[in-house]
Amino acid sequence: MTPETRLAAVAGFRDAFMIVLGYIPFGLAAGAAMAQTDVAPAVSILSSPIVYAGAAQLAAVQLLDAGASVALVVFSVLVINARHLLYSASLEPHIADWSRGQRLGAAFFLADPIYALAITRFERAEGAGAKADKIGYYFAAAVTCYLGWSILVATGVALGAFIPEWVPLELAIPLTFLLLLIPLIKDRAGLLAAIVGGFVALLAHPLPFGFGLMIGAVAGIIAGSIVIARTREEPVDA
Repeated sequence: MTPETRLAAVAGFRDAFMIVLGYIPFGLAAGAAMAQTDVAPAVSILSSPIVYAGAAQLAAVQLLDAGASVALVVFSVLVINARHLLYSASLEPHIADWSRGQRLGAAFFLADPIYALAITRFERAEGAGAKADKIGYYFAAAVTCYLGWSILVATGVALGAFIPEWVPLELAIPLTFLLLLIPLIKDRAGLLAAIVGGFVALLAHPLPFGFGLMIGAVAGIIAGSIVIARTREEPVDA
């Protein structure tokens, strides 16, 4: 490992550690919500390293608590996590030269905070460094968030019964995602996509299986694409 790659890995750990600190209320809230179901605590805790997606984990545990079939639980998780297809498409140009095993590993660890960190670093004006540097950064950040999230959820499950009902832990989830979103808004297209996507997702929230999130994501993409297309059509001043 070159000094540059070590520095990239350290940067990945540092950036992800800050994310984990910000995820403390989210992780505890998710674990506490799972603890309030009739699903065995061990199942709730193991959902973190297996599913590794907060919204999908909550949905899976709540569906199991309601007596849903395994097929329905798997389908719901796939629908909720379908946004990762968009993340993967966005990252593909930056990791196209990675080996199959490295790309499969990156896919397993891909989550909202990992995408936010990776795409921000990979699209820096000064670049993300050599291939080894990008790999070092990505997996250092990914493993840090993976372990941090799993520990937070397990702690929330263990302490869920002791958290007072008046504590508004449910606010931690949207606020955490908002903090992740802000650094990704770099231009008019991104701003409009965030506003339209968030508004549509809010309106479509009552839809089952997390379809509201997907509809909001598609609406945001369309809105941002329209702005990009119009920007390209604008005449350039001589």
